[in-house]
Amino acid sequence: MAAAQGSQRDDRLSTELRAFYELARVVAAGPYTVGEILHRICTEVRTGFGFHRALLVRYNADERTVHAVVQQNIDWPGDQWLMIEKFPFLERALVDRRAVFVQDATSEGAVPGKIIERFGVRSLVAVPLVIEDRCLGFLVADRQGGEFQLSDEDLHLLSTLGWVAAVFVEKADQYEALENALAELRRIDEVKSDFVSIASHELRTPIAVVHGIASTLQLRGEELSREQRRDLRRTLFEQTTRLSSLAQGLLDLSRIEAGVVQPHPERFRPRERVEFLLPQIAPDRINDVRLEVAPDLELVTDPEAFERIVANLITNALSYGEPPVEVRSEANGSFRLVVQDHGNGINPEFVPRLFDRFSRAPTSRALRTGGAGLGLAIARSYAQSLGGDLRYEDAESKGACFALELPAESLAQ
Repeated sequence: MAAAQGSQRDDRLSTELRAFYELARVVAAGPYTVGEILHRICTEVRTGFGFHRALLVRYNADERTVHAVVQQNIDWPGDQWLMIEKFPFLERALVDRRAVFVQDATSEGAVPGKIIERFGVRSLVAVPLVIEDRCLGFLVADRQGGEFQLSDEDLHLLSTLGWVAAVFVEKADQYEALENALAELRRIDEVKSDFVSIASHELRTPIAVVHGIASTLQLRGEELSREQRRDLRRTLFEQTTRLSSLAQGLLDLSRIEAGVVQPHPERFRPRERVEFLLPQIAPDRINDVRLEVAPDLELVTDPEAFERIVANLITNALSYGEPPVEVRSEANGSFRLVVQDHGNGINPEFVPRLFDRFSRAPTSRALRTGGAGLGLAIARSYAQSLGGDLRYEDAESKGACFALELPAESLAQ
């Protein structure tokens, strides 16, 4: 008898040491992921204690929900978070902060009857992953049939394994968060490098032109003909407008990043605003724009943000597309303003980066037209500040199509 008990203790010690060894080996090998740690935990418990299947679920304490992140020999019912109240044995493990064993799930009401019927669950155990009084999740394992029992020593071992595993899981979470933060910093560094390159180029060109015109007027202005002076004035206007647009874009970007963009709703008619904008942004191409916005339609939103968005969309359509540029409104429960040109459209490969800052389509026309790649990113940020969004859509015929969407409360009653 004593020999048998000693053998059982040796088996439990062997199981415990092997489980801890395997976890430590994965961590020490590094770099590791949360998924690797969780899979190893499931495997060691399932094989070491003779279970048929195992799950590892993460726990959201604020919403009291659980979600399976590791599944071994079982299919979790959908990619969803479920209320913990549906699983009384998990609630017991959460309250007790230790492993809970259910010998007969059919009689103890540990899980919903539908799950018992679907998966043939008989005996199961729930091990909470607890660290500093915080529950990160649960390890759940079960057997489908036959007599099965876990001793108090087994449950103590599983509880200990859960505590150790929780430490590994938290460290893995922190490691993953650090990796994500480093990746974001690298992305930001690349964006800043792109910004310096693009902004310096965009500034250098108009400044050089303006300086050249100023030098010409200073040194030999009296020698120029009327036509030459007219051409210089037109070029000067175009380049200073380009500088002003870049400066405004950088100012908008800094305000958005600082979180100081706060909408100030007013009641106005969007058609009147667009008609007011056109002579300012496209004085020579008003006839290229078809305005199909109901004259009596009224909005209650920030008119300045609305104008910034629309001005960017129309300017882009005239710069990169082909006329006519259609500006039409749709008010059916919510508000949509669609701006569509009839050019060649946008390369599908570039569409996912359309709204990224400092992104410019790698086409000869885009490079020739210039721009720092800020307009669409800023326009979408303004749209989102109004509670809506700015989207790129497939055009009905050809060309590029953008839709400003605002919530129903933006429509004046």
